[in-house]
Amino acid sequence: MDKKHIGYAVNSLSRRISRVMDSIPAIKENKNLTGIQIWVLNFLFRSAGKDVYQRDVEREFNIRRSTATELLKTMERGGLIRREPVSFDARLKKIVLTDYAEEIRKQLQAQIRKTEEQMTEGFSDEELETFFSFVERFKNNLKKCE
Repeated sequence: MDKKHIGYAVNSLSRRISRVMDSIPAIKENKNLTGIQIWVLNFLFRSAGKDVYQRDVEREFNIRRSTATELLKTMERGGLIRREPVSFDARLKKIVLTDYAEEIRKQLQAQIRKTEEQMTEGFSDEELETFFSFVERFKNNLKKCE
């Protein structure tokens, strides 16, 4: 049997998920909205009611500061977020969703829910827990390579 490669399998799954997410009407209409921006929006939606800063995005997506800066600048130019100063630290800017982003929220949430249901169909709760534990172990193993 040929050895299967985890990186290839994960990348292939990620591309397939991205294609499904790209079929959302709000995303089709907004050609400038990228996959990572969708994931960041979803993170911001889940963080509703909490102050979120660039460092939180960096940590959540395991990306460098420069990458996060460019990503957030692009999202700001696209009308998805605003970065607002906070009174207690002139260097910090809180990330705030715009009304436009809020309009996209419902479509994204419905598609994410549908996609998760499709992907997990036929899997037991135990199998899903095992999957997530494997993913965490993969991530921890790769930290040693950074």
